[in-house]
Amino acid sequence: MTTKSRTQVKKAEVTRLYICLFWLCFSLVSCSDQPEVPRLSLTSVDGTVIEIDDGSPLTVLFFFSVSNPVALGALDRLSEELDEAADSIAIAMHVDRPPNITILQQRTLVPIVIDEASRISEAFGNINLTPTLILVNKGKIHIQQHGRINFDAINAVIQKLQ
Repeated sequence: MTTKSRTQVKKAEVTRLYICLFWLCFSLVSCSDQPEVPRLSLTSVDGTVIEIDDGSPLTVLFFFSVSNPVALGALDRLSEELDEAADSIAIAMHVDRPPNITILQQRTLVPIVIDEASRISEAFGNINLTPTLILVNKGKIHIQQHGRINFDAINAVIQKLQ
């Protein structure tokens, strides 16, 4: 390897290092401030109006789809596994048919809202992966978890926020 080649390799390594450091610093800064919760008025399948805003108590928003068995399993466990200090709201994705959601509401204690126009998922950053769980408290998002839900981790954060 020539001296010129070694110099180019070192410059490339230094550039990669700077890029990594930049992204690390950017990630730390962006995570230090919790994003704010959008102000929303939701209507559950049973007609109950639910307000989400900066005064909302500890609340779990659970985005799911009836076509996702992992999400349905987590929905079934939601009222059993989560600390009672948090209110829970299940949000059915826009692809779900309202008659299926109405039937599902009859077998769960968690109020379900249908996101027919994707208004709710867009308000929280275009959520399209289910299950997605968002923990909010006093207008701030504290956790956003995708995929299999770690109920122990969520409950630990709920305990800290009480």
